[in-house]
Amino acid sequence: MNPPPAPGLAVRPYFDPFDPDLHTDPYARYASARGAAALCEGPHGLMVVTRHAEVSQALRDNRLGHGPLTAPNRIFSFLGMDPPDHGPLRRIAARFFSPSAISALAPRIAAFVDDLLDVALEKQHVDLLTDFAYPLSLRVVCGLFALPEEEQPWIREQTPPIARLLDPPYALAEHDLAAAHSAAAGFVTYLHRKINGRRRRPGPDALSALIAEADSGSTMTRHDLLPMCALLLMAGYETTANLITNGALALLHHPDQLAAARGEFGSGQLDGTAMNELLRYDSSIQITFRTVQRPAVIAGTPLDAGTPVALLIGSANHDPRVFARPGQLDLGRAPNPHLSFGAGIHYCLGAPLARLEASLALGRLLARTRSIELSPGPVRHKDITATIRGVTELPVTLT
Repeated sequence: MNPPPAPGLAVRPYFDPFDPDLHTDPYARYASARGAAALCEGPHGLMVVTRHAEVSQALRDNRLGHGPLTAPNRIFSFLGMDPPDHGPLRRIAARFFSPSAISALAPRIAAFVDDLLDVALEKQHVDLLTDFAYPLSLRVVCGLFALPEEEQPWIREQTPPIARLLDPPYALAEHDLAAAHSAAAGFVTYLHRKINGRRRRPGPDALSALIAEADSGSTMTRHDLLPMCALLLMAGYETTANLITNGALALLHHPDQLAAARGEFGSGQLDGTAMNELLRYDSSIQITFRTVQRPAVIAGTPLDAGTPVALLIGSANHDPRVFARPGQLDLGRAPNPHLSFGAGIHYCLGAPLARLEASLALGRLLARTRSIELSPGPVRHKDITATIRGVTELPVTLT
C-alpha cells in the first residue's frame, strides 16, 4: 500500500524497490511506475527514477554520488568512491580489463567452458547455475588472482550474505546486516592472509600486480588494496554467473530466438548484438543507488543535497520510449542503448570480461547441444538483495 501523503503536498506515485514480491516479475511493476511518472517516491525518503532518459542522465551526473547514505561497507568501498579519489584508482584497476588483456583470456575461458560442458553433457540433467555458470565465473576470476580451485567453494559461500552490502544500509534488517558484516569480516581475514602470502612470494597474477602497485607509494595505498581486490573478486563472478543464467532462461522462454541463435552462432560464441539484447532483457543489476551530493534536478524536480535516489536500470531497459516491444527478446535488436553496465564514471570495469565469458558460455552451450529443456516447475529468483537479479537454480536437461 502507498503511505498517506503529507498534508498540503501533491501526491507522487509510490514505488518500493525493496519489496520482496518484486523479484518474481519486476517488469510489470516497472511498466506501471514508468507510466505514472519519471520520478516516484519510495521508502526511506527515496526518489525513484523509472525512465530511460532520466536514469541515463542521472548515472552521468556527478552531482549524484554515493555519500554516507549509500556508501557500501568498506569491503566494497571502491564501488562507492566519488571523485577525486575514484579516477586514479579506477585507472589502475582498468589495466586488468583492457581489450588486449581480456582478448588474451578467450582461449582459457573457452577451455573452461568445454570442460564444464563435457561433465554436464555426460550427466544430462544439470543445474546451469551451480554446475555451469558459477564454476565458470569463479574459475575465471580466481584464475586472474591465482587463487586455488579448492578454495573457490568457500568464496562462493560467502557471497550471499556479503552481497546484501550492495544495498544501502537503511534498507537492511538488523539480522541481515549482522550476518553480512560477519561474513565480510571473515572474507577480509582471508584476503589479508592471501595478500601477505603473495607479498612474500609474488607471481604473474593480478593480485601480485595490485600489491606491487600499493606498495610502490603510487596513488593506490595499502588501505585501498583490500576493497579493490574484494570488489574485483566477488562482484565480478556473481554478476557474470547471473548474466549467463538470465540469458539462458531468456532464450528458453523464446524458442524462436534460441533456434535462430543455434543456427547463427555455430562457431560457439554469441556476437555483441545478441549479448546486448540478453543484457537488456533481464539485467543482472536491476537497481543502483545514489545520494545527491550537490543540489540537482531530475525529471524537472529539484532535489536537495542528501536526498537518496534509486535508479531503476531494469525499468530503463524496458522503456518503450527507447525500445520497441521491450518485453520481446530480439537478438538482432540495434541500436540497443541498454544501461546494464551503468554509465558515466562508474561504468562497470568488468563489462568486457563479463561479455566475453557469457558469449562463450552461451555460444558453446548452444553449439554443443541439440536441445535444452527447462525442467518443469516455476523458476525462483533470488531475493538476497534488491540490486542483483538472478535465479536460485536453473535445472535443465541437455541433449
